[in-house]
Amino acid sequence: MRKRIGGWSRIFLATALMTIGGVSAARADERIVAKVPFSFIVGGVRLPAGDYTVTENMFNGEGVCLIVSADGRQAVYVLTNASSTERAPAKAELVFEKFGNQYFLARVVPQAGDERAIVLTPSIMERELAEVALNP
Repeated sequence: MRKRIGGWSRIFLATALMTIGGVSAARADERIVAKVPFSFIVGGVRLPAGDYTVTENMFNGEGVCLIVSADGRQAVYVLTNASSTERAPAKAELVFEKFGNQYFLARVVPQAGDERAIVLTPSIMERELAEVALNP
């Protein structure tokens, strides 16, 4: 039997909105530039701490975000869903969810709105952890 990494309460407590220092947005091209101080997982890929550019594109009504490291060595596409927030962010932000001891990119919030969410459930996060373990 598989041991569960954390309970729901632990996930929700660990789901802290983390406004990353140095995040800025350029609304004209839907781009967010962020310095992420920790490694994180998105789309089954582990990305190291560093500087990233996140751009959003719409294809056939679906949102697709491209996350690219500043040096261009790391890149991943991820499908997103429209999401809403009850607050207007003071600045653009990337929101991470902590599961176990790993961070997952959960939402992309441009300063002008149009927040995008990445579907994350405990089973999805467990599967992505297994994927990155196989492909370090």
